[in-house]
Amino acid sequence: MVQKFYHLKNRFMEFYQHNEVLVSMIVFAMGFLFDLYTVGRIDSLFNLIQQAVYLILLGTFLLIEIKISIGTMNLKGKAQKFWDYHNLVVHFLFGSLLSVYTIFYYTSASAFTSFLFILLLAILMLANEIPKIRKLGLPVRVILFCICVLSYFSFFYPILMGHIGNLPFWMGLMSSALVMALIWKLNFKNQEGKGLIARNHVLRPTIAVHLFFLIGYYTSLIPPVPVAVKKIGVYYDIEKKDGHYIGKYIKSNWSFFSKGSQEFHARPGDKVTIILSIFSPARFKDQVFLKWYRDDEKQGWKLEDTIPLNILGGRDQGFRGFGTKQFYIAGKWKVIVETSDGREVGRINLEIQNDNTSTERVFTYDFF
Repeated sequence: MVQKFYHLKNRFMEFYQHNEVLVSMIVFAMGFLFDLYTVGRIDSLFNLIQQAVYLILLGTFLLIEIKISIGTMNLKGKAQKFWDYHNLVVHFLFGSLLSVYTIFYYTSASAFTSFLFILLLAILMLANEIPKIRKLGLPVRVILFCICVLSYFSFFYPILMGHIGNLPFWMGLMSSALVMALIWKLNFKNQEGKGLIARNHVLRPTIAVHLFFLIGYYTSLIPPVPVAVKKIGVYYDIEKKDGHYIGKYIKSNWSFFSKGSQEFHARPGDKVTIILSIFSPARFKDQVFLKWYRDDEKQGWKLEDTIPLNILGGRDQGFRGFGTKQFYIAGKWKVIVETSDGREVGRINLEIQNDNTSTERVFTYDFF
């Protein structure tokens, strides 16, 4: 049995040495798929602890890699044998963390710019598997590690404080900067002659990623995690019954995937009602705004109304709320859901048409 085990081990090591890129990509994909099917709520204590453990492990590997690159650590014996294959563990951890963060960002993204950020994140995940990129080594690891640490803290502080905004964001940014400062201190303090590695491989990538997140936050490039619109629609009326919000709408023949009425046929007395369910973590208290825009022939999209909506977190299906507009004119409209710090988390387009007929209308019902 022991002989068979060592035979299989040697076969695997031989295969890995000849197909290192392929094996690394498979392990990276395993980490991605593992979290894709196991990730739970963003405020799950287990998830937060798991991510923290993964980050500590990655930070430890990063420290060792820096020390080896600057010549302050030499591995021997079993330690060196393990280090020869540590990339497998690193790829699994990065695949797992980046998949979680991509999923969380995706659920909160609405604006086109937010999807550009998610696309960039996906490109970085794949780029780490390209041999030419991987040869860059340490700078790539630093970039990916910074993204993971910044993402973790950008979720952690809003969950901890119960709201999003400038203060949670800056606390996350500073916490990430402190982590990287600690790595810097443990490696480069009193290390003369290591300036090139320190500057090009660690300092510049760290500053670049933190600046990117800073600019991305104030330009709404980064989605407003942990808030996410789960469902939104346009309705003629709303009723609360048996613990449900019930929206009444007329279903269009061509509208297969949208919720509510994308074409609102308005008769005298009709009110345009937006119903939405919006997820936020437990003990989360914040506010979103329903901003109503009308497509004006001369001025373009013109803000016509802003309706505030207080939200409470904790419900798996999301906090349910609605906003009603009684005074409107026919035309193209869009309603954008913005967080309290001005980032878009959802939107819906509709066209209001005057309906002068008196035929009986057949309504369909949505449950929230």
